Order: sequence, then C-alpha cells, then structure tokens
Amino acid sequence: MTLIPNFLIVKNLGWYDTYLALIVPGLFSVLSVFLLRQYYRSLPLDLDEAARIDGASSLRIWWQVIVPLSGPVLATLAIFDFQGVWNDFLWPLVVTTSEEMRTLPVGLAAFVGQYVTSWNLLMAGAVIALLPVLLIYIIAQNWFVKGITLSGMGGR
Repeated sequence: MTLIPNFLIVKNLGWYDTYLALIVPGLFSVLSVFLLRQYYRSLPLDLDEAARIDGASSLRIWWQVIVPLSGPVLATLAIFDFQGVWNDFLWPLVVTTSEEMRTLPVGLAAFVGQYVTSWNLLMAGAVIALLPVLLIYIIAQNWFVKGITLSGMGGR
C-alpha cells in the first residue's frame, strides 16, 4: 500500500539509487510514533505541571524532562528500527539498480540460484549480516538496564 507512493516520492526527489533513498525512509515508522505516544501518555502529568509552574516552555519541558526519562523506550526503538531497516529486502531492491548500492540481504539473495545454491557462502554472509544487529542489541540492552536501575523500579 505504501511502496508505490514512497517510490514515487523518492524518484521525484532525485534520490533513486542513492544512499538517501535507503536511509531517509527508514528513519520514520508507524511503530515509533505509536510506541513513543504510548510511553509519553504513561508519564505522570505532575512532571509537566511542576515544570510549567517553574516557568518552562513546552519545548524545554520536552527536552529537559521527558527526553531524559525516555532512555528505555528510545533504546527499544533503536533496536526495532535498526533491525527492520538492516534486514529489509524489498525496499532496497526497488530503489536501487547498481550493484554498489545493494544491501546485504539483496546481495545474499544472489547466492541462491535456480539450480545451485552456495550454502557455504550464504551462511557466511548471513553471519556477517547478523553481527551489526547483535552489536546494536548488546549496546542498547545495557542502556535499557541502566535506565531501569536509575528509575528505582528494578528489584522491588
């Protein structure tokens, strides 16, 4: 439903077969908006009211009160969004034509032929493609645990 309109936008902006076509659409997702909205609704309204009494503007409340409390949800979003963009097959296949712009999942598909599959090369490439996702997960997991322990909710 969104593939063709997104493709037309990328083509009209002149981003076809560029890094911008691969990066920019992945920065925005419906899951991110929904998860952040639900998290912000769970924050107590007393924090906002206390900052307003102290004379803070809406932007200052968001930047100095809400964003520091959003570490765990931002770490979760970083894991989900990075994994989704990194493992995406269809979008890079549609917006790229040159071999230099192809992503790892599209490149791994080249090892699968109609009659012969290079299983050793395919598995080696799959392990290499897994390493950045695993690294991001490990880094964000430590941030997530730190956010829970600093909030005082861990180990009631």
